[in-house]
Amino acid sequence: MPRNDLASAETGIRTGTTSTREAIITPEQIYAAIADVLDPELDETLVKLGFIDSVRVDGPDVTVVFKLPTFWCAPNFAYLMAADLRSRLRTLPGVRATSVVLLDHFAEEEISSGINRGLSFGEAFPEDACDEDGANLEELRRTFLRKGFLMRQDTLLRKLLQAGLDEAAILNLRVADLIVDELADAAFVTAPGGVVRLDKAGRSSMLYLRKGKLLGLAQGEQERLIIDDEGRPIPPGGLKDFLRRSRSVRMNILFNTSLCKGLFQTRYGPSQSTAASEADEGENV
Repeated sequence: MPRNDLASAETGIRTGTTSTREAIITPEQIYAAIADVLDPELDETLVKLGFIDSVRVDGPDVTVVFKLPTFWCAPNFAYLMAADLRSRLRTLPGVRATSVVLLDHFAEEEISSGINRGLSFGEAFPEDACDEDGANLEELRRTFLRKGFLMRQDTLLRKLLQAGLDEAAILNLRVADLIVDELADAAFVTAPGGVVRLDKAGRSSMLYLRKGKLLGLAQGEQERLIIDDEGRPIPPGGLKDFLRRSRSVRMNILFNTSLCKGLFQTRYGPSQSTAASEADEGENV
């Protein structure tokens, strides 16, 4: 082979090697991609809950294995989580094939097979699904999104009340009046009497805003900060009744979360995420 051709061939080999290295997928990338996938009923991420059993990388092919607290967890909830995992994996650059596997569940074969074939819940469970229930999971997703919105809002409202703001001041707040420092887990609110710092409210407040955005609620700077899950302002004198509802939603989610964590740890032992979950528990108070 002529020297120039040999050099070209060597250059091509080097280029191909570099390209291959750049396309290598790591477990860390997978965990980052699925970091925001929620257990919809608990409004907490699968990673933080410890529900991700393992991730596997085989060149451009990736697999995520997950498990749930009980053998009888609702299949439509499980399907929703599996669908979200698959969706996030498919956004990773360089991925050729994705596989999501559910372990230790009565419908694990139907769920794993259906998700990996790209089927809807209704197609995977034709005998169990009905038009109003499993055929379309988006309404289920939206229902839990509303609950998560109200839960995070309840935390913010109670922090505002603890800081001394009255109902009129709270209901007149605008989106621009809230500044969030997620790193410090603090929120700063511009109130009539000055700026108020709310400790242990940063992450929850940011989640409140994010969930409102996902619900399609108005979040312009001059829009009201406190609205219901339909986007309507709280009427004057109505905050107390509204708080009863939001507290009920929050307590229900916290109870289910505590129950599911306990069931999961009883079934599988303490998860790696236990310490992190306990450390962040304050944001849900």
